[in-house]
Amino acid sequence: MADDWTTTYCINEDGFPKVLYAATVRLGIPERPEYVGREFMEHGTESCEVTIHIGASDKYLEMQPWSVTATGARMPDTIQLAARKALRYLCQMFEWNLGSTPMKYFPPLDCNRPAWAVRIHNLESTAGTENDPTVVAMSAYLLSL
Repeated sequence: MADDWTTTYCINEDGFPKVLYAATVRLGIPERPEYVGREFMEHGTESCEVTIHIGASDKYLEMQPWSVTATGARMPDTIQLAARKALRYLCQMFEWNLGSTPMKYFPPLDCNRPAWAVRIHNLESTAGTENDPTVVAMSAYLLSL
């Protein structure tokens, strides 16, 4: 295992990194998310730390560059964990701007926020505002993950 830091854009990573990139493009963030990580041994256990740097939004000028860090055991798993964590932050930061995007059903960091409660209520009610049963089924599936 290498103790040096590796920087990547996770262009070929399936899963959450691709979803994160699509979300940042939709929110007006022109730079690709940059993943900086390293694998190391800590107390005889393999460990990994990954930080994702997200740029500023051209569309929402109040959003400045920010980063999020995740730790895990292996680099591929930690990259997925960090991307999912970044998505949760994005969903919370842009909660009122996600109304017409599929991201509106990705759970935010704090699920007690008013915008999230309204979205879930609309999915659960029998007279919900979501008319597409595929969206309802997919949302339930994503929430179970």
